[in-house]
Amino acid sequence: MAVSSPPLWLKAVIKLERVIGQPVENAVRSDTYFDLVSQARRNHQRVADAVEGLSKRALHLVNLPAGTDIRRVREQLNRMERRLTEVTKELEDLQAGADERGR
Repeated sequence: MAVSSPPLWLKAVIKLERVIGQPVENAVRSDTYFDLVSQARRNHQRVADAVEGLSKRALHLVNLPAGTDIRRVREQLNRMERRLTEVTKELEDLQAGADERGR
């Protein structure tokens, strides 16, 4: 059985990928690329923080909780649930100890 060569369109795609791919790979591996990506990330965070601050102030003006307020309340609730679980376990241990002493 004869081995057929790749189709013409595939040869063209591979050649185009080599022409375009190598410069892109070189650019992505450069220090400049990483500097640009980190700068873009910092800028994105600054914009997000500014928008969050504005929305928080706007929500507080109309006496509504902001996302940060909800997050803080959830954290407090999680701490209280953990503490309640600890106290419940301590109480169960004390009751079990009292039951053993009572026997």
